[in-house]
Amino acid sequence: MPRKKTVQPEPTETFTLDDGTIVEVRDEGAKLIGRGSHKHDTLYELRVRILEWVVNHYLSAKGPLLVKKDFMKSASKLEAEMSRSGLFPEVTDLGSVRKRIYPFVNGMLERLTKLIEENNNKHTPT
Repeated sequence: MPRKKTVQPEPTETFTLDDGTIVEVRDEGAKLIGRGSHKHDTLYELRVRILEWVVNHYLSAKGPLLVKKDFMKSASKLEAEMSRSGLFPEVTDLGSVRKRIYPFVNGMLERLTKLIEENNNKHTPT
């Protein structure tokens, strides 16, 4: 007997851009339903929490901060610092940090650093 089609929840908000693109805004109760999507969403939220923690150590509104102990040099150093902090007890596997968390956090940190530096260069009087 065939399964019923999955009924996706309605988006929280929908609007159309000038070029005709339709944008759907979804909150916690309106996430798309799919195989493994709850795991994907949970991992994404964890990576964003870790990114916020790292950004507080490495960046300010004025630009990059001088870090005494550079734990973003490798995935193992990030994992060790996360363990010492005690803020992420759900991270128990170095493989997960090495494959999924570190590349995301490192890439986003580089992008944010570049954006802050560009913004500060625009607003600096010459």
